[in-house]
Amino acid sequence: MSDAYDETYDEAHEDSRIDDGGDALTGHGASAGQDNERTFAALPPAHGRGFAETWWGQAWLKALEDTALDLQQLKAGRRLARAGHVGAVSVRPGRITAVVQDKDRTPHRSDVLLQELSDDEWDRFLGMAVERAGHIAALLDREMPPHLVEDAAAAGVELLPGIGDLEPECDCDAWDHCGHTAALCYQVARLLDQDPFVLLLMRGRGERELLDELQVRSVAQQSAPDSSQGEAPEAAQEGVDAAEAYADGAVLPPLPEPPVLPAEPGLPPSLDTEVEPAPGVDVPARSSWRPGRRSRRTGCWPKRSPLGTTSSPPSRG
Repeated sequence: MSDAYDETYDEAHEDSRIDDGGDALTGHGASAGQDNERTFAALPPAHGRGFAETWWGQAWLKALEDTALDLQQLKAGRRLARAGHVGAVSVRPGRITAVVQDKDRTPHRSDVLLQELSDDEWDRFLGMAVERAGHIAALLDREMPPHLVEDAAAAGVELLPGIGDLEPECDCDAWDHCGHTAALCYQVARLLDQDPFVLLLMRGRGERELLDELQVRSVAQQSAPDSSQGEAPEAAQEGVDAAEAYADGAVLPPLPEPPVLPAEPGLPPSLDTEVEPAPGVDVPARSSWRPGRRSRRTGCWPKRSPLGTTSSPPSRG
């Protein structure tokens, strides 16, 4: 990794120290001991705006809307989220939780579960990320470039949820996504817009834990000896003495005999089709077609007849 990564890493830790107090978008619980849980204060009502403005926030909502079976529950969830009925959101590995109030202010504990990445998947993701400092720099800028998701998928790691990945749990005893869990998902889409590290925390690793692990891997990669330098240099290839090289020419096969010269020089071939063939040349045996001259009046070539002769174009009177 380059020095640019170290600079962005240091800036990230400096920003983390500044944001330790937390707010509605950065969240509390930023200390090292609480890196695996962040709590975001309730967001204000979302009047006159969409819930997701970034492509990854929209992908989150697409996973919700493709999973839910009752569209009326989704509409109810949007109304609750827009009205500000979603309380503080707790984000932990594999789970998001909030208290969502009905229209009559009845509170409901709502959870949405997302499967965590395995240790092997995290190892592949970190190995990919440490080779591409641009991905980490984008995350530190609170961006999730499509290339990061594509490279992670190429490494066998799915970061964004798909259909069926967002599992609902609510004390209203709904068997599918209800208005409460839908409202929670719509609210979390707003959080994802502001900080894609929220998604990585749901997948199992907090921001500081990720940055520390990447720093360790970066240092280990820089301190590892270059394998190409550690190998013993190959022995110089011995040359061949010039006398030996010329002597080897004697074992080459002889050159072929030169072609027999004709008894007398001949005439070069003629490209003029009006010249009579040379004596002894059987014209019909060579070709059944002999080109004629193009008509100056019509600009057309004569038609070819089956007997090898040509016929002129008919006159127009």
